[in-house]
Amino acid sequence: MPDTVLTPTRSAEPGKRAQQKRRRARRCGPSEQLRVREMLSYLAAALPAHTSPPARLLALQCALRSTGEGEVNIPTGLLRGMRLGRDTAALTELQEARWLYSSALPDRRSGGFAAQLLDVSVRMQAPTVRDRSRAADWVLRTCQRRELRELDALSRLLALTLAVHVPAGRAGPPTPVEQEVLARMCGLQTQGLASVLNVLVRVRFLRSWAHGPAPEDLHWELAMHGEPVSDGSDLTE
Repeated sequence: MPDTVLTPTRSAEPGKRAQQKRRRARRCGPSEQLRVREMLSYLAAALPAHTSPPARLLALQCALRSTGEGEVNIPTGLLRGMRLGRDTAALTELQEARWLYSSALPDRRSGGFAAQLLDVSVRMQAPTVRDRSRAADWVLRTCQRRELRELDALSRLLALTLAVHVPAGRAGPPTPVEQEVLARMCGLQTQGLASVLNVLVRVRFLRSWAHGPAPEDLHWELAMHGEPVSDGSDLTE
């Protein structure tokens, strides 16, 4: 089992005071970015190292949108929003890795599919379905930014990975992150990062990037701050 551990479930306490405490915890809980970062880190350990970027993006949505029983439904609009097309390669990869099981390939007309997650740790994650759904929607909005939507899956995955390391509501560049960490989340070798980072600078998702005083650290600055927005289209139906 991967070393990365998802946030544990807190035990429930009876009474009105416990309900108020849980409400406060939800309001002050991890941001969408943190939830996505934790899941990307977990998937980096749970999936085979050679898993492709499209399969990683699909696994991320499946994990965040699954029920407590591990059931997941990926509708046509969601696949369209992810810009994975109707190619079944990503789903096939996840099945061959024995991370999920789907009894049928996506319907040729609708493009959607239903699946069962085989990863027990993902099924036991603590955040509520609603919390995870908000995080999944945040992923879509980020990848739907106008400067990213026409890029390939690898570029969008790295952009997402950089975005989750910028705490919500904090101005300025993020804390440096080890290149190996970023590369592992994207299924890349560290030497492959530079070319993709340059693409993100060229499309103005990043203002700049540079190696830190420690060569293994990476500094970058997003060109745009704040909550990313979608183009207004329905991404989930």
